[in-house]
Amino acid sequence: MMDASKRKRMVFAVSALLTILLQLIGLLQLSNVIRLRLPIHPVVPILAVFLPVVTLFLALVPVACQRGFAERRFVYPVVVAGNIVFTGHVLGRLCGRFVRSNGTKCYEARWQHWFEHKSCKIGKIERALQCCGFSTPYDRAFPFAENDASESDLCVQEYGFADACAGKWAAKTEMVAKSCMFVFFMVLLASFVCLFRWIRAYKTKKQLSGLDAGSEDDEPYVDDTREPDESSKMMPALTAAVEQATPSDDPPSYSVVARP
Repeated sequence: MMDASKRKRMVFAVSALLTILLQLIGLLQLSNVIRLRLPIHPVVPILAVFLPVVTLFLALVPVACQRGFAERRFVYPVVVAGNIVFTGHVLGRLCGRFVRSNGTKCYEARWQHWFEHKSCKIGKIERALQCCGFSTPYDRAFPFAENDASESDLCVQEYGFADACAGKWAAKTEMVAKSCMFVFFMVLLASFVCLFRWIRAYKTKKQLSGLDAGSEDDEPYVDDTREPDESSKMMPALTAAVEQATPSDDPPSYSVVARP
């Protein structure tokens, strides 16, 4: 049977390992957002990096700081509930934007904006994803044509990539969004576990306090004002008789009588 201290250390180690794993996922997605210029705000993967740390802190506070937790035990569920609401809001916004809606127009609008401003970001995306153009390898591809035409075969000739970037770019964006959603879902699940543990501990404490109060009420009542019975009345007389019958170890006393 595993003792409590060893079980506690194992829980700490597993929690820290999961937190580090979720942080690595968030850092990887942040790198993809910056490197591939994905249509996802960098705040989303940044939250995926920091929220697991916040949740780990909330999970370890009741164990590591028991005295402070007992003094502020009603502040703890408010903080955990706030973490649940915030994480659920971010998760819902992310699901509504990248799962339910069609992001093709968003991708094309961003690509068109870069093409109109002759941005080299298109070239960085093409080299990172090994593709050319948006819809086709010749559609608004980098390097741009000298006559500002939307069709250019310079990318295919220079890099030799035969795939268009629209599908790869959308797939990469969806992968980053789903990875961040996985992190947020795990944070949400851990926060619910923390809240459930607090509720269970609070109910257990109330039950124990109720049992203590009940045990004090169940103690038998002793009436000290009742009259003594016949046996208790005879006890002083018997005690005196025994003391008179018991020989004393003290030397006999002599009385001195003065002669006239």
